[in-house]
Amino acid sequence: MTQYNSPYANNIGKMHNSEVVALARNRFTDSDTMLAITKHWYKLGKEYLAGNPNITQEAAQELWNHRGYVLKAILLSTGSIELSEKEYTETYHKYFKNNQRSSWRMWQAFLGLGYSWSPQMGQSNTPAGLLEEIFSDLSEDARGRSYNLRRFIQHKNCPLEVALRIGTTPTPVNERRYGMENWERLRNDAMLRVAEITKRESATSR
Repeated sequence: MTQYNSPYANNIGKMHNSEVVALARNRFTDSDTMLAITKHWYKLGKEYLAGNPNITQEAAQELWNHRGYVLKAILLSTGSIELSEKEYTETYHKYFKNNQRSSWRMWQAFLGLGYSWSPQMGQSNTPAGLLEEIFSDLSEDARGRSYNLRRFIQHKNCPLEVALRIGTTPTPVNERRYGMENWERLRNDAMLRVAEITKRESATSR
């Protein structure tokens, strides 16, 4: 049995589930305790730890190595795991591409948490090239929801091509007045993003 320097870590196995969750969610939980939680049997505790903004790289890597895609989606959504562009693409292809069962987790993993009241929370690090592929893979139904497309233009790595396509997306037929206004705002915001990306890329190429 692993011995840690932290009394919390050494007693994880004796704690109630609620106590494990409380430590997993706490931003100031020590690194040993985070590591101990990754090895604990309680799944919900590990999920809360994956979403902890101060998770250590060691604990994040332990959770990443678990089977399945749930913990991976949470870690990606918060930018807590460091991957190469190739690893990002491989993860998308293995767990999420054409997998309807994990569609919600796919949005979480690669477009961030997407809280409307704080779009900067949970900023994923999905590379621009993969965002283009994900956009191309969207179903017609997914493209017909303005809040889905807004998550692309809010992403810090939104590519120019995607922003342009969203900026010229027509309003779906049979959309009511409030919905029409949402689409108009979306197109305006997308074109503002186009201008921002163009300016940034122009400055970089000088």
